[in-house]
Amino acid sequence: MKKKILSNTYLNEAQKYQIKFYLDEEDKYIIVKKLIKLSKPFIIKNNVIAMDDGYYVIEFIPKNKNYALRLFLNDKKEVIEYYFDIIKESGIDKELKIPYFIDLYLDITIQKNGEINILDEEELNNALKNKDITKEDYKLVIKVKEQLLKEIKEKQNDLINLDYMKYLTDL
Repeated sequence: MKKKILSNTYLNEAQKYQIKFYLDEEDKYIIVKKLIKLSKPFIIKNNVIAMDDGYYVIEFIPKNKNYALRLFLNDKKEVIEYYFDIIKESGIDKELKIPYFIDLYLDITIQKNGEINILDEEELNNALKNKDITKEDYKLVIKVKEQLLKEIKEKQNDLINLDYMKYLTDL
């Protein structure tokens, strides 16, 4: 399992960026990153550019759920991809005072065209086999995956339905 500090995620290629934290939301942490200059574009499935100069990444971490959502937006603030990480826990790192989550390997993406993908199932199975996660962790991942897929298909996920534009006004 990896602890992901949100001030560091998805910034490897970023040479210049702005970041804004919303830590006082009642039920979630929100981190907005405006990518000003990248060394190279970040390309995902079907040669779609997910990150480039002028693009945005918004990360939502519900305080009481076992997933986080990363929203990739182009320079016109249009959704490119929804990317869910299934997580063990989240919170504010005591030393850095920045949100984090403990990643449980399995991810779900939703492409602009509505295509849903489940990623890293082999990595999850290997983590269980190698005892990097417990059987309870594994069961949690499967339960969260099934619930998320149901919410996505029924268009009932709170984060997907959230008005993200209000978090982009200051960047």
